[in-house]
Amino acid sequence: MNAIYATMMVASTNVQNEALDENGYGPGFLGFVFTAFLALAVIFLIRDMVRRVRRVRYASEAESKQNELMLKGENQPVQEPTDPVDPKTSEDS
Repeated sequence: MNAIYATMMVASTNVQNEALDENGYGPGFLGFVFTAFLALAVIFLIRDMVRRVRRVRYASEAESKQNELMLKGENQPVQEPTDPVDPKTSEDS
């Protein structure tokens, strides 16, 4: 058992010494580019997912509001405002 342990220690020491060689150390520029690309892809995917979940949530809220109105007997579609209202130019004053 001790012979196996000693052999493993010698082998790992040789591997560690070879890994510290200045010519082959680190992932290099290609590793950096790949990691940066992966990080950007994850950021864009998360933004897209949040946008889609928000759309689904708003659609379900509008549908539940429509169902409430139908149950009350008011059969009017829920309409979103088409133009934003600017209080400075509003004609209600």
